[in-house]
Amino acid sequence: MTPSWKEQLNSNLRKLRNNFPNSKVVLVGVGNLLMGDDAAGMLVVQNLTSRLPADSWLIPLEGGPAPENCTGAIRRFTPGAVIFIDAGDFNASPGEIMFTDCGESDGVSAFGHTLPLSVLGQYLEADIGCKSFLLIIQPEHIDFDARVSPRVLEAVEEINREIEHLVAQVY
Repeated sequence: MTPSWKEQLNSNLRKLRNNFPNSKVVLVGVGNLLMGDDAAGMLVVQNLTSRLPADSWLIPLEGGPAPENCTGAIRRFTPGAVIFIDAGDFNASPGEIMFTDCGESDGVSAFGHTLPLSVLGQYLEADIGCKSFLLIIQPEHIDFDARVSPRVLEAVEEINREIEHLVAQVY
């Protein structure tokens, strides 16, 4: 049986913290706030910015619709890992969440990005030696000027709770 996204996230972060206790993890919110459920990743990091301690080892960063433009900021943090949070189609029910390694993200279709997140993640891995992951929320609809669907909002809140829980744990 495949581990849940929470188990995979927890396992990968635990390994990183055990092997590199001073390492940071950058959480990059990806998406467009004007495109319905495509706002999911941005909403996660916006919420975490106000909910995480200022000195947290998890650093939320808004990547918007062009996360490749924030590689300079990511480099400055010299993270051990980067997690891109985005809406993407992986043939699941709206609001379902998937966690995967950027290099193993075949079958995930993101919306409106000029550079696939898997390519961006692999670039960062080669450039700064970090690990890269995708935390993907299955959207219900991606339409201009639409509201975020209730199921995707629930997924955003579930991710926020899990990340807050992980920060509170001592690895």
